Amino acid sequence: MGPSSRQSEYRVAVRECWRRPEGITESTRWSFATLAVVSLLLSLPAALVDAQENPVREFVLLIGAVVLAGSCIHVYLSRRVSLWLDLLDAVVIIGFGLASPTPTSVVAYVFTAVWFRALYGSAWQSLLRCVLMAAALYVTVPLWPLVPHHAVSPSTVGLFESFPLLFLAVFIARQLGAGLLAREQGTKRVTALATTGSQLLGLTDSGQIRALAWTACTEICASTPGLRMLKAVRDGTGLRVEGAAGSFLRVPEALPGTAISTTADPADAQIVDPAALDAATGATLDWMCISLRSMREDSWMLVGAPRKIPSDALLCVRDLINQVALALRNSDVHHQLTVQAQYDSLTGLDNRASFTAKLSSGIDLHTGLDGLHVLFLDLDDFKDVNDVLGHRAGDAVLVEVAARLSACTRPLDVCARLGGDEFAVVLHGSTVAAATDVAQRVVDALTVPMVIGGRIARVGASVGIATATPGIDIDELVHQADVAMYAAKANGKGQVQTYHQGLLKADAPRLTFEWQLAAAAAAGELVIHYQPIVSLPNINCTGVEALVRWQHPERGLLFPGHFIEIAERTGVIVDIGAFVLRQACADAAAWQHAHAGIPLDVHVNVSARELDHDHFIDTVLDCLAATGFPAANLILELTETVILDAPVAIERVRALAAHGIKIAVDDFGTGYSSLTTLRTLPVDIIKLDMSFVAGALTNTVDRTVISAIVRMSAELGIETVAEGVERLDQQRFLEGIGTNAAQGYLYARPMPAASCARWLEGNLRDADASDDKMRGKSRTAPESGHTLVPVKLQS
Repeated sequence: MGPSSRQSEYRVAVRECWRRPEGITESTRWSFATLAVVSLLLSLPAALVDAQENPVREFVLLIGAVVLAGSCIHVYLSRRVSLWLDLLDAVVIIGFGLASPTPTSVVAYVFTAVWFRALYGSAWQSLLRCVLMAAALYVTVPLWPLVPHHAVSPSTVGLFESFPLLFLAVFIARQLGAGLLAREQGTKRVTALATTGSQLLGLTDSGQIRALAWTACTEICASTPGLRMLKAVRDGTGLRVEGAAGSFLRVPEALPGTAISTTADPADAQIVDPAALDAATGATLDWMCISLRSMREDSWMLVGAPRKIPSDALLCVRDLINQVALALRNSDVHHQLTVQAQYDSLTGLDNRASFTAKLSSGIDLHTGLDGLHVLFLDLDDFKDVNDVLGHRAGDAVLVEVAARLSACTRPLDVCARLGGDEFAVVLHGSTVAAATDVAQRVVDALTVPMVIGGRIARVGASVGIATATPGIDIDELVHQADVAMYAAKANGKGQVQTYHQGLLKADAPRLTFEWQLAAAAAAGELVIHYQPIVSLPNINCTGVEALVRWQHPERGLLFPGHFIEIAERTGVIVDIGAFVLRQACADAAAWQHAHAGIPLDVHVNVSARELDHDHFIDTVLDCLAATGFPAANLILELTETVILDAPVAIERVRALAAHGIKIAVDDFGTGYSSLTTLRTLPVDIIKLDMSFVAGALTNTVDRTVISAIVRMSAELGIETVAEGVERLDQQRFLEGIGTNAAQGYLYARPMPAASCARWLEGNLRDADASDDKMRGKSRTAPESGHTLVPVKLQS
């Protein structure tokens, strides 16, 4: 800033000095300065009247008044008092006193001026100023009679006695000024902290959060004289500087690693070598180290100030760090929820909702000239991978498929996983021939075998292609791609099929099957089979799992594998799920009524489409109200993927749990985020995947995993149910590790409601009978095809 700029600012300040400023400290300084000038002006008229016959005295009085008043104004505007100005004032006060009617005429001004100036500078400066002013008054008294027309010795009654009061006034003014300044600085810091906190509430971008944090640091430093702040991040053996606030000669890019001494606890870090910090500030400061571990960083905020860091300022810095850490955690959560809402959590591709939104936007912008194509992919032989290698291997295959799919497309294309083993691609700005080439490239890429966990997995893909035409809507375009994909599967594995009108006739059997499925619930073709769940080790039935079957009028009894995937794709699963829930609650309520006092839970599986339905919670609660079945005995089984597919699913699970309904995680351990599930959701039961149970006695990894899950669940107060128990040695292993319950062919196969009722009666009788009579016995279900092996077993 040049001299002309400073002069311009000074002139502006002179014009503004007539207004009372805001802020308690500046307002008090303005008042004291005004009081000093007014006291001087009040003593001037009487002195001028007395000096009418002496022009020299009048000149001295006027010049002295101008100098003293100007001195007060200059101090107020510059906010500092220099020694030369104090010396000048002392000389002027002597002259003003000698020209006054009495040497005591200037005392009032001296008191107010000293009091005003005590608000600036150090305590030693204020004390020296008092000595100068007292000396000026002391010198004035013996010199006053030597001035012409001062024949009579002046009266000095009370003058010298007032000197102690002068020093006392300075002391009081210093204390008052310090208190006001500290209060105002504290207010500014609190205001900066509150403002930052309110602004952080609306921010989710981590970059904006950090920028706002540094703005707050600058404000805190500005309100605390001499305060400096610097962020140091561990970078190998040294420290990297990521930001600074306050006055620095230069902000260093790095600091030596020896500047901070750390222990196992980062909160115990101390500054042991402040030389580099002092060199950066140009002064020797008191430094303190604050860990930023709450921000999940290996970094520290280094805070320094002359002599000692004010405790209030340090507390403000810690509060700011906590606010920023919370905002950054919220930012991370917001980012995770955004990712979950837009991307498939297993593969990282766009999910169904994101695919639909982007395709809809593409159709709206489609002109008919830029070429918009949709590819639907369905994996061939993926079920075999799941059956042979397990669900975890299946998930790994899906991840690899996603990677190969992305490698076959351009960055501007949209790759999505719609659910299960179905994928989709949206191609912009390409021809039909180019879209066909992409589809064939994908098919060829997926024919290459995959190595999953040291084992070979082979899948293929059938691809259907549909091209957007002017005026087409998203539902029609997606339907065309779906039809083309099923036509490709009908032509054999690894085929590519482009949609044309003739495919609709060829696809008629599939459409007929879908229509029949949509009407199955209303037609009374859906039936529920129940598989008991027994406690360990006493093998008492504690609940049943409801499993849907379709009594197809032409194909006979169909298991879920034949129609559930289609139901989920078409949305019919919502109606099927509602039917299963209502029928299962009604049957279980009847069994409870028949056996009063015997608690019986019913497990009902819930799909992602059901949980995503806006009225799902109302459907569950209405069902409980209509059947009279207790909410505490209803257990909804969800897979980890279903729960974490979207944030809304998590909220609905919590809402159901709040009504007393229990939540079970099915196939636990096969998902990608089992620990996240337990940490974020109200889980009551974990169902151990049958792949772990099957391998527990022969595979060390499976045995270790299932033991760890059971132990962890017990510590968290969560019950465990093992699925797929088929042998007695599996049961004994499960008992040994503390599993709460089991389910599988060892106890009973899924059976119709009537058969299950009779099985329950037998199990209740057996529970009341002696263990000795039941050891080694077996029973057969009332209906053929449902063999029930030992209900009471040797443990």
